[in-house]
Amino acid sequence: MAKRLFLNEDPRWLPFCEAYAGSLERFAIEVQGVQPTPQQFELYRSTSPSRSRTTVASGHGTGKTTSIANVVLWHLLCYPQSITLLTANDMDQLKATLWKEIGIAIERIRRGPHGWIAEHVEVLANATMRIIGFEDTWFVESKTANEKTANKMAGRHGEWLLIIGDEASTLPDTVLSTLRGALTEQHNRMLLTSQPTRNAGFFWRTHHELAKDNGGEWNNLTFSSLESPLVSDDALKELWDAYDDDERRVRLMGLFPQDSSKHMMSLKVAMRMYGRNRIIKDNEPYGWVVLSDVASGEGLRDKSAVLAARVIGYGDRGLDARRVEIVEIPLMTNTIRSNRIFGPIMEVGEQLDGVTYGVDSGGLGVNVCQDLEDAGKVVHRINWGNPCFQNKNKDRYLNLRAQAMHQAARAAKEGRLVVLTNEHKNTMLAQASRIPKTFSDKGRIRVPPKHSPEWEGMASPDLWDAVCFAFLENLTYVAAQDKSGSVMTLGDRAEEAVESLFAGL
Repeated sequence: MAKRLFLNEDPRWLPFCEAYAGSLERFAIEVQGVQPTPQQFELYRSTSPSRSRTTVASGHGTGKTTSIANVVLWHLLCYPQSITLLTANDMDQLKATLWKEIGIAIERIRRGPHGWIAEHVEVLANATMRIIGFEDTWFVESKTANEKTANKMAGRHGEWLLIIGDEASTLPDTVLSTLRGALTEQHNRMLLTSQPTRNAGFFWRTHHELAKDNGGEWNNLTFSSLESPLVSDDALKELWDAYDDDERRVRLMGLFPQDSSKHMMSLKVAMRMYGRNRIIKDNEPYGWVVLSDVASGEGLRDKSAVLAARVIGYGDRGLDARRVEIVEIPLMTNTIRSNRIFGPIMEVGEQLDGVTYGVDSGGLGVNVCQDLEDAGKVVHRINWGNPCFQNKNKDRYLNLRAQAMHQAARAAKEGRLVVLTNEHKNTMLAQASRIPKTFSDKGRIRVPPKHSPEWEGMASPDLWDAVCFAFLENLTYVAAQDKSGSVMTLGDRAEEAVESLFAGL
């Protein structure tokens, strides 16, 4: 039985290296059998040279993950004793996306004209990969980005070292600085890719003062979804219509957020909610909701807020986009204890027909929910720290809170949210115009935790929280109005339709 050759002993390997070590694009075309897009060509040409520093701000669908997989295999197979370090905030996501793409790329190689070289590669379940026979010196490994792992990775040295940071906009600055400092040899490379989710940090700096245009060493690239042949026109139009201006910049155009994007909406937009006529007609099938954010009622800064609103629609755009009219704000106080507020809340709803009570049950409100339920009321328990249910919103928002607050702000901008009372107007405007907005590592909209620096010292926005409850994706209502404006439940409507159908019999 013939002895198995190691990769460096295989007579085909040196000619392979001579052909492809200097050209990532040629490796993709001839070894994997894929045709790179113009954006991928740009990334490959930037990364191929020794000592390259490449940073990519990218929108959706630009082939970034496929590109990284190609870079990883190119570096592993074309350079002796090479080490490739992959780092990210979310290791599960890295395994589900990049390592899946690496597996697909290896199979492409195996089926191609250089299939022999794939037999020298071993992929392990712990998100590592190595050249058989060189387990400790010729490999690819993945590490979560933190201080401990950064120091360990920075301890790796070698002539052929490549460090790749995925979703680099959210990697800690200390981690990226430490890793950057480990690149001490001539042929060491570093590649950062991310959606450009924040105007600060090491990744942002690589596109500004550390960029080559400003005398730095980083070749900064911007990949727009609008220029990618991998995104269809129909998909682009759908995403463009769904996103607001800030999302379009970050998630489609590969541009950093504008400074104005730090708040959900401006004071100017918030003021548009006032002075408008009604936006829901009496003959439309709207429903009534009583929305409540419950505080302790012990004279602290937080207040209990209760409001009554008309609601119609379940979408976030188009004809079915949700419209909301805030009709009254009968309660805004910090003097009623949470165990006594059940009565005033129910009194508000007793004036209305087919009413749904939406109450924040994440803290003190859970007892209020129980009291309302025991009284036979229709209650929607609100836990807006939970993730969204709809797939489109899971991808877009960190949680239900971000979804509701962003959709409320968008409705205000589009004239789908009006306040028909001047009760607590100054409080409403102050809170609505100061809700901070940031992006997560996956470009999802998030609202920072209360009392974090982004809130700039603002107390809990209890009143605006209650308004935003009306825009939760899963808040339902009972349509109850007929054309004359009198109350009619859905059951009444069905009964009337049947009677009309058989009226002549």
